Amino acid sequence: MAIQGAVRLVFLNSHHRLYLWHIMKKVPEKLGGLNEYKAIKKILKRITYEVVDIHDFEDTYLKMMAEFNIDKNEWLNSLFKIRDRWAPIYVKGIFWVGMSATQRSESVNAFFDGYVGPTTSLKQFVEQYDNALKSKIEKENKADFASFNSCFPLITDCYFEKQLQEAYTNEIFKLFQDELRGMIYCNLTLNGSHGAVCSIQVSDIVKGKECVLRKQVVYNVYYNEEEFDIKCSCQLFEFKGIICRLICKVFLEKNVKDIPSRYILSRWRKNIKRMHTYVLNCYDDPQTSEEKQRYNKLCSHFTKAAEFGAESNDKYIFLMKCVDEVIEKLMGNTTCMEKFTPMSLEATDAPHQNFLTPLKVRSKGRPPSKRKKSKVEEIIIRNKKKKAQTKGHVAQDDHCTQESVVLGLTMWMEKLTRFWGSQGFVF
Repeated sequence: MAIQGAVRLVFLNSHHRLYLWHIMKKVPEKLGGLNEYKAIKKILKRITYEVVDIHDFEDTYLKMMAEFNIDKNEWLNSLFKIRDRWAPIYVKGIFWVGMSATQRSESVNAFFDGYVGPTTSLKQFVEQYDNALKSKIEKENKADFASFNSCFPLITDCYFEKQLQEAYTNEIFKLFQDELRGMIYCNLTLNGSHGAVCSIQVSDIVKGKECVLRKQVVYNVYYNEEEFDIKCSCQLFEFKGIICRLICKVFLEKNVKDIPSRYILSRWRKNIKRMHTYVLNCYDDPQTSEEKQRYNKLCSHFTKAAEFGAESNDKYIFLMKCVDEVIEKLMGNTTCMEKFTPMSLEATDAPHQNFLTPLKVRSKGRPPSKRKKSKVEEIIIRNKKKKAQTKGHVAQDDHCTQESVVLGLTMWMEKLTRFWGSQGFVF
């Protein structure tokens, strides 16, 4: 209860669920001593995993408690009070990205699978965490590459399947094709219509966990043809973000060619750049790292601009207009970057004086000449060159520093030469 209160205060827009795996694991412990334990357990599992209507869940739960005279059981009563936090029928209307609460820490186990175990030490965990993160990044990069360069073949002639093949990543499109295959078990019946909204009853054959045909289930689909709005009582789209087979069946019967963009979530699109991919890591290739570095530099500059823009309403409006204008140009007109010239590079009206290199004049006296060196001097010079090359490899940083100093002195001497040359002095 303490965690529940903290989550409600800190994460205002979050939905706190309970692990169904923990609850079902406690069933033998809490109800194992009852005479009709097996029958109660069977009914409890059925209403937990199979019911498709909230009223059906509540009625069956209360009837079970009254029939077996367990309506005073504290554990069952406490579960019924918080049923909206653990029963799957209550959480289907909320977007959970398809994550279920039937298994214990399924996302964490999948991340560390094969890397850590019960006997892993703290030192080994740090090392294995780095390996797991590297493997995760490599798998994401491979999946992105596969989605951009390959696709699953179409299984129907539906127009919207081709649309989603181009929009979805391969993994999500594969899940959508499973829904298309399930359309063969769906049958439509028109209940009635109220203006542009029509109510359609769709029957589907639901399969059990062991792929055994269980029973026929009826769902209701409400379709507004004018606003192109559709909703199914199975709530698969609300829960998982993918349109269900029942909606696909209605689209097929209504000859819908293109699915509205609001039913294609951006998180499932292959052309969306995800924010976490801009985080620098040591496993990136150089080209990708350069892009991330540019992104981080831009963010730092935008942060400075945001600090000034937040000082007053006028600055805020001005900055928002500038940002919107720049975004529009970057998205719609690629030639704007060619026409743009930074202020620091623009020509100024200040006079610019060019200094010419002084003419070379032959100096007086005997011209310099090289004296012929002896064999001993040549050997000494060669040895000095070899030592200099060896020192250059060992002390590369010092060499770079010396080069920068020499370069600075050279540029300084050139300026002095140009100045004194303009005054008539000859060197």
